[in-house]
Formats: sequence, C-alpha cells, structure tokens
Amino acid sequence: MAFLKNRPAQNASRSQPESSSKRWLREHKEVASSSWHRLWQTPLANLLTWLTLAIALALPAALLLLLSQAQHLGQQVNQSSHISIFLAPYVNQEQGQLITNQLASRPDIAQATYISAKQALINFKASSGLEDILASLTDNPLPATILIEPANTSLGPEAIAILAQQLRQQDQIDQVLVDMAWLDRLQALLATSERFTYSLALLLALGVLLVVGNTVRLQIENRKQEILVIKLVGGTDAYLRRPFLYAGFWAGLFAAIIAWVILQLGVTYLHPPLLSLAQSYQSDWQLEGLSWFGSFILVIASCGLSVLGASLTVGRQLRLIEPK
Repeated sequence: MAFLKNRPAQNASRSQPESSSKRWLREHKEVASSSWHRLWQTPLANLLTWLTLAIALALPAALLLLLSQAQHLGQQVNQSSHISIFLAPYVNQEQGQLITNQLASRPDIAQATYISAKQALINFKASSGLEDILASLTDNPLPATILIEPANTSLGPEAIAILAQQLRQQDQIDQVLVDMAWLDRLQALLATSERFTYSLALLLALGVLLVVGNTVRLQIENRKQEILVIKLVGGTDAYLRRPFLYAGFWAGLFAAIIAWVILQLGVTYLHPPLLSLAQSYQSDWQLEGLSWFGSFILVIASCGLSVLGASLTVGRQLRLIEPK
C-alpha cells in the first residue's frame, strides 16, 4: 500500500523515542514525497488538470493586471489634466498677468500660465495648419488664456468640477473649460471593469474548487479498496487525508507556474503594439508583467484554492467509505 509504504519498518528501527513534532514533520515529508512520485504515474492526465486550472487562474490574473495598469494610466491622465480659463475680451495683457499671479498664489493651484491672445493665435496657426485662412481675418478671434494646474494632482472629477465652478465666479473670466465628460467616462469604465473582474475571479475560483474536487473524488474512487484496508488496520481520516491534500497542493503549484508563463507570454505578445499606441499619444506608459509580489500572490492563491477544494472533497468522500 502506498500509504503505509515502509512505515512499520521505520517505526521498528527506531530505538529512541521520537518527539511529536519530529514525527509530524517526518510523516508529512513522506506523504509529500509519495504524492510527488504518484504525480508522474499519470503525467498526461495531471497535465490536462494543471492546464485547466492554469487557464482559470490566468484569465482573472490578466484582467487584474490590466486593470491595475489602466488605473495607473488614469492617474497619470488626471495628473496631466489642466483647466483652461478664457478671459473676457476687454481684459488687457497687464490685467491678464495680474489675474494669473493672483490665481497662482492660491493654495489649491500649483501653477498658472498666461497665454496672450496673440500668442494663442500663433500657437493655433502652428497646430492647425490653417495659416492662410487665419491670415485673412482682420481681428483675432481667440481670447487670452490662463492654463491652471491644480495643486493636488490626485484630484478626482468632482474636486476639479468644484475648483472650476469657483473660478467661474470671477467677473473678468469669460469661460472656464474643463472636459469632465471623458474623465467621468474613464472613472465609470474603470469601476465597471473592476467589478466585472472581481466577479469573474470569484466564478473562476469556484471553478478551480470544482475541478480540484472532482479530480480528488476520482482519485479516491480509484483507491477505494486501499482506503478500506487502511481503515481496517486503524488508519485515521487525518492520515488518509494527507496524500490528497498534497496532491491538491502540487496541482495548485504547477497550475500557478503554467498560469505565470501564460501571463508572461501574453505580456510579451501585446507589449509592442501597446507601446506604439502609447508613444503615439506622447505617453511613457508600458505594459508590465507580474511583479515578484504578484507572482507570490498567484502561487498562494492557486495552492490555497487547490488545497481547499481537495479538503472539502476528501473529507466528505472519506466519511462515505467505511468498512462493513
């Protein structure tokens, strides 16, 4: 019997009493070793199980990875956002500079940059490519502008809207422009994606429990006669449970390794086009793979779910197998 291999001989060969902690460690080492060797008796079947678990783990892990980096990108966008203030037509350059200095002295504003109407027209000509059309105009249609950068770069859409409303109350300010719609859409999209990812992760975690549980159930059925014999000679459920828990641990470990490889291959495959897209928007954002801490969490989650699934199944199945 695989469970009792070399156990009586080992106990008989010991002349000195063994402490409970050493005995516990020795027994677990023997069971872990025997369950490891048993894996390679059916490598193809185990590989299919590991691949199933790896795919179930890689999908939510990939979504969480993309979500975390999308949130980081969203923070960068918020940090680079600014408020555009258009001054009234009757405000001259000296008054515009004075208003700019007053705004820059506010504690909630980090920087205020004044752009005269003449400079605004020059900038617009350079960026729009409409020099001939704009040259035919007798008057400059563009007002003087002040670009405001909030002091707190982590301000959300609500706080930016409050700051913009305060700026609109000044008489010499004709219009305050903040494109809040896209910020609101970005925040809503990230919140929806976060809930969807967590829901999917929960469902796939349940799938991992079911796959491991079903695998352990089949293993118990294949070793039913062996389990009956061990119970007849006094084997406890705790002793019988250990090999299946270690089998679940090994399955979780190998599934985590395969899932990590899948994630790294996916990042490598998607990185070049995403990098080109980010560079086209003058952004230094790059798609990154799992960190060491993220990889550790993946292994812990995979092994924990697999052991939990094995534990839930083996406890119920062993209670159904009793000698008559």
